Amino acid sequence: MKYLFLIVLLTSFFIINCVSIPKQYQVISPGVWRATLILKDTRQVFVTRSINKVVTRDVNPESTQTIIPFNFEVIYNTDSTFFIEVINGSERIKFDSILMGHDYRNGNDTMVIFLIPYAAQIKCIFENTKLAGEFIVNDKINYSIPFRAEYGKSYRFNKLPSQNNIDITGKWKTIFGKDSSDKFEAIGEFTQNDNIVTGTFRTETGDFRFLQGDIDNNIIKLSCFDGAHAFLFEGEVLENEIHGQFYSGKHYQRSWDSYRDNAAQLISADSLTKIIKNIPLQFQLPNSENNLISLDDEQYKGKPKVIQITGSWCPNCRDESEFILKYLKENPSTKTKFIAISFERKIDNDQGTDRIKDYKNSLKIPYEILLGGKANKDSASILFPQLDGIKAFPTLLFVDKNNKIIKTHTGFDGPATSQYSEFIEEFKETISKLESE
Repeated sequence: MKYLFLIVLLTSFFIINCVSIPKQYQVISPGVWRATLILKDTRQVFVTRSINKVVTRDVNPESTQTIIPFNFEVIYNTDSTFFIEVINGSERIKFDSILMGHDYRNGNDTMVIFLIPYAAQIKCIFENTKLAGEFIVNDKINYSIPFRAEYGKSYRFNKLPSQNNIDITGKWKTIFGKDSSDKFEAIGEFTQNDNIVTGTFRTETGDFRFLQGDIDNNIIKLSCFDGAHAFLFEGEVLENEIHGQFYSGKHYQRSWDSYRDNAAQLISADSLTKIIKNIPLQFQLPNSENNLISLDDEQYKGKPKVIQITGSWCPNCRDESEFILKYLKENPSTKTKFIAISFERKIDNDQGTDRIKDYKNSLKIPYEILLGGKANKDSASILFPQLDGIKAFPTLLFVDKNNKIIKTHTGFDGPATSQYSEFIEEFKETISKLESE
């Protein structure tokens, strides 16, 4: 009898140890999702004591919220691994560093989407078809925005926008914050297909990247989320004018006023930052490995150079870096040396060098990235007494073999703009001139 008991016991042990215990979290549904970042929420709600439930009086909760919506697609590599692509018009941004888990304290399945190369993340709990959590920017103090997402919704703002006879396709001369001390000019470049609107705003120091939205009656709404910035534009279209509000994240809000003008122009990006001293560049700055780099180093002596003034927090800077990467891939034998000087939000206790190291590795940048200092224009300007100041991130400095600046280019008209092709040709011509001297 005791032998029979032993056999049963051993058999039970074998079965228990051969069974594959399922993971404590589910997978999320593949396909298109609609996400919202909630800037303001003025819904009327009440809670009864008898039941643990919040009840809202609003039939459409979004009618009393200020939200930045965007879409993303969940794409599976295998049965258990996936990545997401954030969709802004024709642009898709891939994020594939995703951590899944389970919170045993409350039974929630959890997910963290690391928005590499930026120091930001979306941290949320999930079910198969819903996500809820926060968008967090790690290099800003206490900065987070509530995040929600729902599966199977491919629209941006309105599920069924009302039909209208409005067409805003074309260029629009624009003023942001016309009554504020920091007002600035821009050009809206829009394309409309039925009710769907895509485009961007070009400014003298960069662009607002890929915007997407729609027109409902005469109300236009556009948004963009790229992992670093979250933009919302709301406006009323009145024949050849648009007037509305612009939101950047949860703190910044300005008016915007646009007027149809297909001849609208901005100041040339090559004339904004002026060379005021014809003296060689000199600096000695730490790279991503904390080694000091100078233009006197052998690899840079007697060679033309492009200095990229940048920041790992800056989407326009990333666009410019990706352009340079493409240029180097297409021109492997170029004589020009590239150096990026990055100005970061956090620079103490090796935080700055750690940040540029992560950024360099994530984008696979082959040239040096040096830490220039704190992320502000004053800090950047001190490093370059040859100039009348640094006006924008990014800025390109074209430097001859004697380390003298021969040309500057302020800001970046990226791939969302009408000027991108023109910039590419101008860049190639400038490099050719540098290398022929």
